[in-house]
Amino acid sequence: MRRTILLLILFLAVLGIRAETYVVCVGIGTYADPKVKNLTKTEKDAKAIAEFYKKGTDNVITLTGRYATKAQILKSLRSQFGRAKEGDKIIFYFSGHGYPGGFCPYDMTKAEDGLSYAEVIKVMSDSKAKDKIIFADACNSGAIRQSNVPTKSDTGNVMLFLSSRGNEYSIESPLLSNGYFTNYLLHGLGGKADANRDRSITAKELYDYVSIGVTQLSNGKQHPVMWGSFPDDLVIVKYGHQ
Repeated sequence: MRRTILLLILFLAVLGIRAETYVVCVGIGTYADPKVKNLTKTEKDAKAIAEFYKKGTDNVITLTGRYATKAQILKSLRSQFGRAKEGDKIIFYFSGHGYPGGFCPYDMTKAEDGLSYAEVIKVMSDSKAKDKIIFADACNSGAIRQSNVPTKSDTGNVMLFLSSRGNEYSIESPLLSNGYFTNYLLHGLGGKADANRDRSITAKELYDYVSIGVTQLSNGKQHPVMWGSFPDDLVIVKYGHQ
């Protein structure tokens, strides 16, 4: 009898274990350097992605504008993703200016002040989380594939979904609430990318939906890029379970 009770308690404890999702969203529209062109959709992008994930988790940090300095972004990434356990998921979303080598934080005035891809990958790789995802809506973001970052075999299962090729701009339009990439990303995550209607969005389904949509909308001027070491059937999100 005592053994049966112990087994029942163990079974209930296992059922209570729930994988968590940890998210950091960054959006920068106006930069400290007055020579940098302002962006109109980026902070809305970050807030929209944050609101989407807040439907399923309380572990969301949002940094916008002057609060999105390099130091604060790295601090948030380390503290947030350092909490993740082996079965959890971590997500970094960035919308703002990019350069062929990294992302532009609010206080960037020269290349060495940038948030390099290598720095972000390092933080992601150090996390114990099982699934690791980077969404980047930034010009030249596809250049991460040619940058000084760990090889696919060294980055674990980090999935990078980038808004444009290394030599392309990420486009904004006054007719949309969000940038081209984030617009399709939100719709895709919300269910429109679910090609087989199984209520799970896989990496391949998300890429196919967003890539086709952005390429068509931009008349071939912008091509999203997905890169990293992960299976095509990696589940990015399940309906109602961000």
